[in-house]
Parts: sequence; C-alpha cells; structure tokens
Amino acid sequence: MSAGPPGTVPPKKRSIPYSSELLGTLIGGKYRLLRAVGHGGMGTVFKAENTAIGRTVALKLLHRNLADDGIVVQRFQREARITVSIGHRNIVEVLDMGQEPTGAPFIVMEYVRGRNLKKLLSEEGPIEVERACRILGQVLEALAATHQCGVVHRDLKPENILLTPRAGEPDFVKVFDFGISTFVESAAERERRIDLTPTGFTMATPFYASPEQIRGAKGRDPRVDIYAVGVMLFELLTGNRPYAGSNLPDLCERILAGELTPMRAFRRDVPEALEAVLRRALALYPVDRFQTAGDFLTALLPFGGRPAKAEDPEPTDTFTVDLRELAARQAGAAAGHGAAVDVRGHVRAELARGLLDYFEQTYGAQKVKELLSRLREPLRRELFGRFGDATWCSSEALASALERFDKELGTGDNAQAASAGRHFAREHHFASESEESLRTLTPELFFSNAPALFSKYFASGIARVLKVGRGYGRLEVGGQAAPKLVLSVAMLGALETGLKLHGGSAVAVRLAKSSALGDGVDVYEATWRT
Repeated sequence: MSAGPPGTVPPKKRSIPYSSELLGTLIGGKYRLLRAVGHGGMGTVFKAENTAIGRTVALKLLHRNLADDGIVVQRFQREARITVSIGHRNIVEVLDMGQEPTGAPFIVMEYVRGRNLKKLLSEEGPIEVERACRILGQVLEALAATHQCGVVHRDLKPENILLTPRAGEPDFVKVFDFGISTFVESAAERERRIDLTPTGFTMATPFYASPEQIRGAKGRDPRVDIYAVGVMLFELLTGNRPYAGSNLPDLCERILAGELTPMRAFRRDVPEALEAVLRRALALYPVDRFQTAGDFLTALLPFGGRPAKAEDPEPTDTFTVDLRELAARQAGAAAGHGAAVDVRGHVRAELARGLLDYFEQTYGAQKVKELLSRLREPLRRELFGRFGDATWCSSEALASALERFDKELGTGDNAQAASAGRHFAREHHFASESEESLRTLTPELFFSNAPALFSKYFASGIARVLKVGRGYGRLEVGGQAAPKLVLSVAMLGALETGLKLHGGSAVAVRLAKSSALGDGVDVYEATWRT
C-alpha cells in the first residue's frame, strides 16, 4: 500500500477557545494572561506573568464548555501531579495548579522559548538523519523515565515536542501534555465531539495512533508511545507520515493493514539498518516492537542518538541519595553476615502480583520471565506460577525477584522497587476508589491510617504512627519476621503515591531506619504540602 502525501480526516468539532477578553486578567490571583499561544481539544495555553516574582510562565486553562465535567477536571489536575513526580529534564516542568471561581482548573508550567516539531517540519522540511535521531533520542529518554513511573503519554505528536536552545544543545527537547490523553478521550466520548473509528475508538490524533489504539485497546501500554515516536521518525526524515487516507476510516484501515512504504522510497540516503529500526518501532503488533523506550534509544545510537544521561541527584534530591546510602549499607551488611531466610516471612500474593505487574507493563512479560528464570528453586517456581490461588507469597521469593530486576534493569539502588510500589498503589490498592472518595481524606488522615496498609499486606510486623501533623508524619514498622530492604523501599513508593492521591504535593518520603539493615525497626519519615 502506497503512502502518499498527508491525508485528511473529517474535521473535528473544536472546543470554544477563551476570548481575547481574558488577556490582561489575573488567574489564581497572581498570573496575568499576556497572550494565547495555542489552543487544543481540552484547553488554551497562554503566555502569562507571575506578578508576585515577575517570572514568565505558560498557563493552561481548561475550556469553559468542559469545565463542568467533574471527571475531566479531576484528571486535568492529576496531570500536574504526575508530571511533577517524574521530574525529568526533558519534560516541561509544572510549577503550580489551581481552580478558578468559575470551576475551570489551570496548570502553570515553565515557559519554553522555541518551536515545536510541527513548526520545524513546516519551516525546514525533512532533516538530517543524525539530527532526527538526536531529537527523538531525547524524547525516548523522557519516555523511559515516565514509563518507569507507570505513566504512558498515549497522545505523542510533533505539537507536543518542544525544541529550545539550552546548554550548548540547539535542539534541547521538552515533552509536554502527559496525562492529557486519558481525559481527552473521556470527554470526547461523553460529548461525542470527536469522530469515531468503525470500532468506536475515540481518536484525538489518528496519524500517530498505534493499531491497538485504533482497535480500542485500553490500559497503559508504553509500546503505544514507542509506535508514535516511530511515526515521528518517519516524518522527520521524509516529510511524510507513514500512512495517509482520504478520510478517517480509510486512514485507520491503512494503519491496521500495516503495509508500510519504505522510507528509502522517499529518501535514498536513509541507511538500511535505520530502516530496520523504524520497521520494528512501527510493527503491527506490540510484541514485535521495541519493548522499552531505552531499547529504542539504544537502537538509534549508531545513527546519531546519544546515550541517556544519568540523572545526577540534585542537592535536594534526598530520595535518590537516601536510596544509594541504604544500598551501600545493605552491601556492607551482606558482606559481614550470612543471609538467613526466615520462612515465617510472607506477604499477600495480591501485593506480589501488583509489584510484578509494574515490571511486566514497563519491560514486557518476556523480559520478566527471562529474569525470573535466573532465580534459584524453589523461589523461581513460586513466582512463575503467580501463586495460583494462594493468598500468601514468601517475602524471600518476592524480594529476590525485585532485587534481580533492580540489578538487571535499574541502577542497583532499589529505585525500581520504589517505582513498582508507586504502580501498585495507583493501579491496584487505590484503583477501585474514585477521585471523589480519595479526596474525602486529607494527606494527614491518610498517613494516620497508614498502619492498615502494612497490616493488610504483611503477615508479620506491627506498624504504628509515631507522629503526624500538618505536612509531616513519622511511621514505625517493627516485629517483622523476615525484613527485606527492597520490600521496605517498595512500601515507601506506595506511601508516597498514597499521599499524592489524597491531595499532597511536594511529597517526600524517606526510610530513616531499616530493620533489614540492623536498626530493629523500619521508620518512614514523610513531608508534604497541602
């Protein structure tokens, strides 16, 4: 099937943008709107000034005709919290959020001076192979960080990739609109404002949608983002999208057929090896694509992509520093003492499944199976069977798996376990609770009830709150039969996410003491803002 020039799709009914009457007004009591810089399906982005400190910012307001939709508003606010928690240099920083008296929420972000990929293409056309791989390599770095936190963009497109000169890099990448796509689709389905494919899937940006998205697949599979980056690679190098159609059903049919025209049909200097990389990224079935953003980035290195830079901890990044110190203590303890296994130590199989689910979603079931196969018996057999109908799993088996994953997929400081704990809290423990029910508890009340989180999932140990007040708390867990540092770190991640879901911002949780390292008890210290 031939891929011609960009096709057209039926026009969407656009949300009504804010009028120019808003320019010059104050939002949130301190953000003066200077000019509109973009309109989207959910909101309008303004250049604004923080009048308190004189800083130029970008402010995104939800469109008025959507502001009375409670689900949309809650998810709009969640975007800010998710983006703040990721904190990657290639992701637009969120500075503040709030809600107008009219009910319309807003998010305040860093103002990025530059242009997006769409404008780059319109002004320069196809670009050099090395430059394209360098730009998209940074996008993949950002995705690798978000996917580790269980966050999938799901609506990547050139408009969401900003380029700005920074630190000697003329095309420094900033990705934005994480979390938007989930409620774009929700709002569109409720208001029937976006055309549907024959399968009934709501499409905000069909040219960059993966085949499974077109089929209506739900969930957070990071491989949809990998597919979208593949589409952008094709477009940056050829000036064309890989698939085009005369209308939306025709476009969807072509994407689902997967009959890709080679890039070399448009541009002869594209290396054959890079063509193979692209074909893998745009594979029809997710299992045939790169399974992680990191794998895709590695494949681009020979063509101009740059290795991912280590995120060195900032002076205030106590979370990373603390994890590294704990890992060093663990290594010292292991060298001085033999590891005694206490068979009384068990955790709920529900917790084990949820933690392992993070690694399957992030790195793929095949990678998880491969790493589990390296464990010794009988631990391997217990985890391979996913516990059957068992209620409990040995903490030794689960800890061994998490330690193996961290060693092979992470940096050896148990940060992967913390990410798995966040995923477990968000996608399993709190998954059945609505936004409204989550907000019936303040962060302080949630922390006061945190001992129940431990007693539910651990067979031994007594958790108690030592102190809790406005914006801080101290929790102690003692009497564990077989304490494991990696499991304590996983629960640290779960606590952090619980505080965020209950309205906490700038949340920081640290493991001040560790029973597994000889301190006698685990002590979690947490701070947050409300």
